[in-house]
Amino acid sequence: MEMNNIGETIKRLRLAKKIPSQSLYTDLLSRQARSNFEKGESDTTVSKFFILLDRLNISLDEFYVLHTQKESVEFHLFTDIASVYYKKDIEGLILLINKLSEEYKRTNNIKYYHYKIMVENMLRILKNESPSEDFEQLSNYLMNCDSWGYYEIMLFSNSINYFSQDLIDIVFKRSKDIITNFRILRRYRNEYAMLLLNIINKNILESNFPVAVKYYKEYEEMEEVLQNDMYFQTMRIYFREVLEIVTNKKRATEDLEKVITYLGYFNMSNKQKQCIALLEKLNFQVEKKTNKNLEIAFQITKK
Repeated sequence: MEMNNIGETIKRLRLAKKIPSQSLYTDLLSRQARSNFEKGESDTTVSKFFILLDRLNISLDEFYVLHTQKESVEFHLFTDIASVYYKKDIEGLILLINKLSEEYKRTNNIKYYHYKIMVENMLRILKNESPSEDFEQLSNYLMNCDSWGYYEIMLFSNSINYFSQDLIDIVFKRSKDIITNFRILRRYRNEYAMLLLNIINKNILESNFPVAVKYYKEYEEMEEVLQNDMYFQTMRIYFREVLEIVTNKKRATEDLEKVITYLGYFNMSNKQKQCIALLEKLNFQVEKKTNKNLEIAFQITKK
């Protein structure tokens, strides 16, 4: 983001929102200073910049998109990673690893190195292999970082299969404290929810059902803040049903069948495949059924 163009974007937003110059800049910039700023001839301080965004009623993320006319590199990067991972696209993950390696060499920005390690381990999870040689460096970074944010939670969540449960329990408390502070931000809530789902999924696969139930209760506490998100609500029902069946509290699978079917209706085919894969690893048989109206449903039975 080029600093000398920020004032021009601020002016464009101010005019579009019909906000008078005096109202926006009062107690911040003099008449001459605001004129120079909006022409791109001068900068302003970070603290004043955030006040301007607040008076324009716009978030920093929204401003970035409007200013650069593009979404962040990370947004597209994580869309690509999620897409190829859920498709179990081995070649796609290898291409991403090479791309991240090249980006790290080009920029010397440590985040691309961390992303590379993360994707390497996602690939190794699919191939049922041990952690990559570089995993220890990512682990050390996370364990020695005293100030966690969205970045660290995301790295940890996507590498969780290679952490011990004792370590997960310790780190989870740190993540929970962060979410308490940043609960208002949607992406923090979503990443925290994904972290919980990954911990639940990991423990179910390892037959650590009491631990999975403990973290599911944490997930249920988020129901109110996630109530408008169809995916997270669907996952709440899915894991509730899975846990009740594997802990012998319930035998019926009708609700599981509905969840798997609804994921198809919601165009979440990759998530649908992921949920089916977990059920199959738990010795469920999942059969696709098509009725006379060509509507697809699923029948789930315990082997």
